[in-house]
Amino acid sequence: MTDKVLIAYDDSDGAKAAIEAAGRSFTGRAADVVCVWQSVGEAVAAGNIALPAEVAGKAVTELDRNAEAHAREIAEEGARAARAAGLEATARTVKAGGNVWATLVHLAQAEQPAAVVVGSRGRSGVKSLLLGSVSSGVANHSTVPVLVVPGFSNP
Repeated sequence: MTDKVLIAYDDSDGAKAAIEAAGRSFTGRAADVVCVWQSVGEAVAAGNIALPAEVAGKAVTELDRNAEAHAREIAEEGARAARAAGLEATARTVKAGGNVWATLVHLAQAEQPAAVVVGSRGRSGVKSLLLGSVSSGVANHSTVPVLVVPGFSNP
């Protein structure tokens, strides 16, 4: 296990609260601020689109390039906030291998950080069931300690 902290960041209020809490709880430590991005490739493959495969492939490549660039911007924003909160933070992007929480759990298992810090969006039970919960998935499946930080609740 390392001294480094892994912070999931997606620019949500919960993620911003997670950065602040990580700064208070792990001051001075190294931190990887990670933004997980998802490819549109699976959605395109599952859809019934009337485009030649070559055209669809080029579109997926371009959309994925844009998604990764956007994730990089978000991760950099999170790393700046983490540095302002007292952490030695670096920004990272990771392409989702399935859903976001499973990707974060896999990353934590591989790197063994001191803790994974995630924000909670405060979804109701029904919304969480329908939309999924990154914080719940990470907390329930991680083999390393997880700090779930409540953000601002959504009405």
